[in-house]
Amino acid sequence: MTESIHSDNLVNPSHKTLLLEFPGRVIEHLGIQMYQSPVNAIAELVANAWDADATTVDIELPQASTDPEAVFQILDNGIGMKFDDCQDFFLAVGCNRREEESYKKSQLGRSVLGRKGIGKFAGFGVARVMTVRTISKETGERTVFSLDLDVLSAQNASTIDRKEIRVLEYDPPELGRRSQHGTVITLSKLRIHRAPSEEQFRQSMARRFLLHEEQADFTISVQGEPLPQSFDVAGFEYQFPLDLPKLQNGIVINTDGWGIETVEGHEIRWRFLFQKETIEEEELRGVAVFARGKLAQMPFFFNLTHGLTGRHGTEYLAGQVVADFIDQLPSDLISTERQRINWDREETAPLLDWAQGRLKQVLRIWAELRAEEKRKRLEERLVGFATRLNRLQKHERKTVEQALIALGKVPTLSEQQYDELGQAILTAWEHGRLKGLIAEIAEAEDLNESTLLDVLMEARILTALQTVEVVRTKLEAIQNLRLRIEKKDLENSIRDFIAQNPWLISPEWETFKKETSLQRVTGQAAGTSKLLANTYRGRVDLTMSSGRHLLVIEFVRPGQTVDWDHLSRFERYVLTIRSAIMTSTEAVFRSVTGYIIADHLDKNSDSVAKIQLLAKDDMYALDWHALLEKAEAGWSDFLNILEERGSGDFRMEEHFVEARLNGS
Repeated sequence: MTESIHSDNLVNPSHKTLLLEFPGRVIEHLGIQMYQSPVNAIAELVANAWDADATTVDIELPQASTDPEAVFQILDNGIGMKFDDCQDFFLAVGCNRREEESYKKSQLGRSVLGRKGIGKFAGFGVARVMTVRTISKETGERTVFSLDLDVLSAQNASTIDRKEIRVLEYDPPELGRRSQHGTVITLSKLRIHRAPSEEQFRQSMARRFLLHEEQADFTISVQGEPLPQSFDVAGFEYQFPLDLPKLQNGIVINTDGWGIETVEGHEIRWRFLFQKETIEEEELRGVAVFARGKLAQMPFFFNLTHGLTGRHGTEYLAGQVVADFIDQLPSDLISTERQRINWDREETAPLLDWAQGRLKQVLRIWAELRAEEKRKRLEERLVGFATRLNRLQKHERKTVEQALIALGKVPTLSEQQYDELGQAILTAWEHGRLKGLIAEIAEAEDLNESTLLDVLMEARILTALQTVEVVRTKLEAIQNLRLRIEKKDLENSIRDFIAQNPWLISPEWETFKKETSLQRVTGQAAGTSKLLANTYRGRVDLTMSSGRHLLVIEFVRPGQTVDWDHLSRFERYVLTIRSAIMTSTEAVFRSVTGYIIADHLDKNSDSVAKIQLLAKDDMYALDWHALLEKAEAGWSDFLNILEERGSGDFRMEEHFVEARLNGS
């Protein structure tokens, strides 16, 4: 049916009338309260098109802005309605076609979806006006009428009301018009705040039906584009029952990968699929139940709350169960808006029991398969660790490998997290730390997330305890240096020791190591900037690197004060190194930081301004007192962080009490 929907000059020359009889405000309740989203509302109208033997249904959405003229339109090429059908069926509230044997099947032999006789009013959930245009395939009659929620709602809520429905147009039977058969429903005066996303609407509508996937003669389109599959099977890591290690008795797998079973004499079909990463879309996560190709139960987990092995798999699971018998029971157990099934009834208990059992089985197998995949990936990674593992004693190597395998069985760990923890375990064992905890991981029969968390918490405490000892030692060393500097007892050997142990100066230099590959570059830069004349013993003291970061440090001769001239030469020195590195095609460094350290800094305003300017360009001038204060503050902050991490553990408390008593 392709005729225009909009017309400003509708006429009804025959003066025919239609009547709607209903209890007070029932229309408002059925439309507004039951179907509050565009997808839910329009899905009911699509189901009506199926019952009308439509082969195509086209849905047109309002444009980006929902202005007063914006509309939804649902167009189908079904058999349409004669004028009497509009009265006897469409406007009959609560008309159940299935009660009469002759209406249980459509003219094409389809099992009809309509049961309650109220889905036709679903449009009132998103609009205040619903206009129906229909042409009968049987007679060619053409009828146009409109339902206005405001008019229908203006009634006594306690009485049975009869409303005359405005017939906008009527054309009598005409054989030549029969080829234009179909129905168009226009929803106007919309009740929504914004137009729906075309892509999201199409995807959500696809997940409410299987008809468009399984019936070759039924196509649903949104804005001219057919609905996609309810979800992309190719995008999932595991598919059940296809990935069941061995088929259970009674399971048949069809060519599409669906499992077919019989439950209490009723045939059901099912498929459970797991993504590689967690499913973020709420309406996709869980198992949806369909009846006669239409959603009957939104995705959920069959009321399972405990007793699940691999329960974290629910975050990765999207499944579908087809149970047509649910919609064929004498009692209607599907909620009006097709969101929920009444699982408390005796009739649905067998399906619920079956689903819970099958879900538990699949989640357990998923956990095993996922762990096995991680184990295989680990074995591949172990090849790269072969040299390190072979250095261990045989029993040690076995313990570490078992710990890594146990770690791989924790389903919530991503590949990156698993790799990082695996590397940490190997490193910790090599350094002689946490061996008892690693052995505990290796011996765990079922290492779940809770157990792993306990172990990691204990590992964090033990590591923190060891680190506290290291930090306290460094703070004590800095304090001793401060005393020697204050006594003017800073010998050349101490300066050399500082140059070789940068951790005494700043925690952030902990990872830096002495860099010897740039001696020619730094020597040339020192000569260009005339820096050597003032350096300690006529040389640049230290060049260190960490990753792509280069650190150059100049220790000025004892007793000398750094002035503006010296600062300028130091600046030129650092800039020359930067230029040489950045222009080299083989350079591995991307940043250069400079430090100049002396007994005294000139307090002249020009020198102070120069120091501040240099700091903005990652070049710093410090005297020994300021430098050690900075170092001490850095390590003290680190100690405070460790104290926070170990809060509540008696071992950590004892260490910090002792540290405070000693002034660390």
